[in-house]
Amino acid sequence: MTLTLQDIIARDRGNDAYLEFATNKIADASLITQAAKQTLEAIPPAFGSCVMVSAGFVAILKSVGIEAVVILGDLKIDGHFIFECRGNIPGATYEGEVVNVTWDGHAWVMLGDLVCDLSIFRTAYALPDFSLLKNFIRHHFGEGKGALLCPPGTIPLGMEFVPKHALNDDQIHGILEGLSQ
Repeated sequence: MTLTLQDIIARDRGNDAYLEFATNKIADASLITQAAKQTLEAIPPAFGSCVMVSAGFVAILKSVGIEAVVILGDLKIDGHFIFECRGNIPGATYEGEVVNVTWDGHAWVMLGDLVCDLSIFRTAYALPDFSLLKNFIRHHFGEGKGALLCPPGTIPLGMEFVPKHALNDDQIHGILEGLSQ
């Protein structure tokens, strides 16, 4: 059974959080681009940093009154898994616990009907030239891009974001605490 984005957000963050997300109206789109730039400047480029980048982006957006949700899932290119999400990211079970896990999925941000992926270009450009992801990104977007911010219907054919989980505030807080370390 495939869950909708609404089902995933309501299950993982609660119905109230879904309603906040669904009813959020963006009065000033420049705040989104400013938050994206601020996030990319604050977090150094690193392969596999999608969760940290997405959590940081959501935190900055929330600081300016914009509701957004970190989504965890699969990223497929031409039907092939680039990142396959086999489960949610575990959170700490007690104060001060350090959770150090390997996780193979992909994280991005949903902001209304926008897919916001601030890490995909960094990851693709860091890969070897023979990588399916790198070749796809170069072909469809070119070099030197910083962030993918677009409605799902405008994503290039062959690129598929498959949502499976939504991070809750405790998970985001834990990730940001780890980032500060």
